[in-house]
Amino acid sequence: MKKVYRHIFKTISVIILAVIMFLAAGFFAVKFGFTNVAGEEDANSFAYNQIAKIEPVKNGLPKNLSVYGESENYNWCRLGMAAEVSPYDAAGMLKAYQKTKSKELLDHMILVLELRKGGKLSPCNNEPGFWNESNLNEALAKPIGQSSYTWINSEPWQVIKESILKEKPQIDQAAKVAGVQPRLLVSVAIVEQLRLYYTQRELYEKLFKPLKILANANKMAWGTMSIKEKMAIETENHLHDKNSPYYLGPESEKLLDYSNSTDVAKERYSRLTDERNHYYSYLYGALIIKQFQTQWQKSGYDLTYRPEIIATLFNIGFSHSEPKDNPTVGGSTLDINGEKYYFGSLAYEFYYSGELTEEFPFE
Repeated sequence: MKKVYRHIFKTISVIILAVIMFLAAGFFAVKFGFTNVAGEEDANSFAYNQIAKIEPVKNGLPKNLSVYGESENYNWCRLGMAAEVSPYDAAGMLKAYQKTKSKELLDHMILVLELRKGGKLSPCNNEPGFWNESNLNEALAKPIGQSSYTWINSEPWQVIKESILKEKPQIDQAAKVAGVQPRLLVSVAIVEQLRLYYTQRELYEKLFKPLKILANANKMAWGTMSIKEKMAIETENHLHDKNSPYYLGPESEKLLDYSNSTDVAKERYSRLTDERNHYYSYLYGALIIKQFQTQWQKSGYDLTYRPEIIATLFNIGFSHSEPKDNPTVGGSTLDINGEKYYFGSLAYEFYYSGELTEEFPFE
């Protein structure tokens, strides 16, 4: 009997040791960046780069928001074509276009729909036709049917949407401090949340869904934006390194400072995994976005209205950020109801969709 017990004890000991070694390997792999990969490239990278060059958004929205411009009839027609294939999404496009009067914004929103539908909408010209503002308002007074974007029709998005709205004050404040658009910050945050759901579904069903709260990653990465420790440390260091291409200036140097008596590693973990207050998750996320924008701006590339590039870089890390003329869109992938999504292109799809445009408008 003693031999049996000894055998059981040895077996259990071996299993425990194996588990410890596995966890340790995972910890050091993350800590030293061995798990960092460039991800996959979206085949639509060319389309994203092409529209950014054809319709560059350099100075924000139109200064005169009282007129639609010379292409007004053409845009009403395109909205009508969108309404014929996807009225739910066209309703959001119409509201955004009426509020911003931006042809460039509408171009991106149309591209998103065309990429998701897998083909071009029917062609239009710039002459008065059947579709105009009046009958579009009438036809799209209420969203009809489902969205063409799979994630919008999913239950997880409804939970994430409700939770994001609860945290709007924290998101707005973090975005303001870092100097980025709140909508751009949200576009990265919601992709992280959808990714967490589709990789931690059991935890979502038991905790986040009934409580209507955002998932807080705390194993390999931390917080609502799944920021790895290595990336958090790099973000902090960039704030102080005047020679870094990511340096934001003296006014930002102290944004993530710690007191002299603080256990920095412990405090960093507490900041990013705080279940009650996600402000630091958003602040780190917003500063990462701003640092990428700054690096690329110094090389002559404006990423202000390129959520697909920002999100891709956010996903693959600082070490893979190389400013260039035709950047790759992609990153890690996730399956949503049978459709393959790329991290970067999903952020683009949200940013240029009609979702949450009232609460997080285009700026």
